[in-house]
Amino acid sequence: MIDYEKKIAQQTLNILKKKSWNTFSLEQVFKNVKLKKTYIKTKFDVLKLISKYVDNLLIDKTKSLEKSSSKDMLFEVLMARFDILEENRKAFIEIYKILKKKPQQFIKLLPTFLESMIITAELSKYKVNGLKGTIRLKGLMLVYFITFFQWMEDKDSSLEKTMTALDKNLDQAEKLSKIFL
Repeated sequence: MIDYEKKIAQQTLNILKKKSWNTFSLEQVFKNVKLKKTYIKTKFDVLKLISKYVDNLLIDKTKSLEKSSSKDMLFEVLMARFDILEENRKAFIEIYKILKKKPQQFIKLLPTFLESMIITAELSKYKVNGLKGTIRLKGLMLVYFITFFQWMEDKDSSLEKTMTALDKNLDQAEKLSKIFL
């Protein structure tokens, strides 16, 4: 990730901790990052950049992850992703609120989310190639989103409820996988 892209993502998250999605502007971001021109033209472009930023943080955070079972690896990598979200909790909840109100934006972001799940799978050594892999990838995305809703309700900084929900969701996905795959 290019340095200025990282700065744009960080600055946007910092602004969203204090302001709503509707009241912040790209000009505020660019002013604080000291950029005049960039390929970032819309707030939607910033959402994709934030996703890329989280993916890069996740890659860095999981570099020293020890190899273990597929489920355990998925658990560790997904929890690392939730830990990253937790650092900017208010901002990510603000992003969720706008996507909930504008589902067309969410649909446009699905390829970006899918790419994030592919990265998550790769970091977890979770095979997602071929037809079975495509089904597994969609299942992983579903597990993530279901757990995300629990994360939003989890007010404890230890994320105990999120961990419990993720473990349960991964168990259920594993059982379904054995039946259908």
